[in-house]
Amino acid sequence: MERRTFISLPALSAAASEGWSWERWREISGESRPVVSSDQTGRPDLSDLLQREGRKITSPAEWPAQRSAIARLVEVFLGRPPAARPPLEARVTAETPCDGYTRRTLTFQTEPGEFVPAFLLVPDKLRGRVPAIVCPHQTVQEGKQEPAGLAGNPRLHTAHRLAQRGYVTLTYDAACFGERHDPATNHYGDAIPFYRRHPHWSMMGKMAWDLSRAVDYLQSLDFVSAGRIASIGHSHGGYTTLFAMALDERIRAGVSNCGFDTFRYDGNPYRWSHATALVPRLGFYITSPYIRPRFYAGVPDSETIQIPIDMHHVLALIAPRPLFISTSDEDSIFPNGGWSARQALARLGPLYAMLESESRLASYFFRGGHGFPLEAERLAFDWLDRWLKG
Repeated sequence: MERRTFISLPALSAAASEGWSWERWREISGESRPVVSSDQTGRPDLSDLLQREGRKITSPAEWPAQRSAIARLVEVFLGRPPAARPPLEARVTAETPCDGYTRRTLTFQTEPGEFVPAFLLVPDKLRGRVPAIVCPHQTVQEGKQEPAGLAGNPRLHTAHRLAQRGYVTLTYDAACFGERHDPATNHYGDAIPFYRRHPHWSMMGKMAWDLSRAVDYLQSLDFVSAGRIASIGHSHGGYTTLFAMALDERIRAGVSNCGFDTFRYDGNPYRWSHATALVPRLGFYITSPYIRPRFYAGVPDSETIQIPIDMHHVLALIAPRPLFISTSDEDSIFPNGGWSARQALARLGPLYAMLESESRLASYFFRGGHGFPLEAERLAFDWLDRWLKG
């Protein structure tokens, strides 16, 4: 998560009743700690993805059963999405010529009556069907404007630069951000109305669902190659990419930059359940009375080892599709990100090898803070070219 500009204190005070808190989620949902366990439960390290109930998995034919078991565990924490997808009812409201492409302003329907504002960047002089890339934004209230090159950090204008590279790109406002944020609420205050509608789902599941609906929209376009759709994101956009890929196998390739920290090496899951509204069920695995906002990154909680999943399980659901992980070893947001990513990749690598897909997993580690430096971008864009244009 990025440091961000908050609304004024008077506005926050007036809207305190609609602010996010884990305790309010519990009141709304009536949830209790999940009664599930796995080979990961009780372990301080990351479990072996190729072990199941004490038996080694040695062939690709055995992986689907293990994958299904992991998917069921992940669903316990993300919740179950709606059973049906409403029509997209996409509406283009403006077209703006840009440098090498046209920017379309549009909305598309993700849930009944919920229309998501988005930008579609369409390169000039298209020939036939071309690859497309979804570009979810980081944790900033500029939302889709940043990837589209209209605001924010120029280093994160990914949709803009990829459109200039010849890709159709789509970026949209995630729930709680951009045009989908009510300024009368605090950070993630918009999650409270969401949980009133969906008390047993999760905001992270919702964000993955919305990215999947973005794929639905791209596949509806007659100039997009439906089998060549990828996702790339930094920070919030990075973990949205990972969770969306885990849940939607149509996403052919992905790039996550500074996009995760494992629960165990992060020390506790406070950032996922209390500091944000993303995966509130993880909040049942916090017992330390000392964990507070702005302090949680330095206070580990021993109960964290009882969580029956970790982020390498989410990554395992992506295999064997192409995945590029770039990570900062000096990340102020995910202080243990470099160590976490290395440990997760150490577990993920043997899985890709067993599936005869070693070339589809790559990583890059850098210094320089929670950002997307030029070399990381170059490697990421080349990776996308390899799997979408090759």
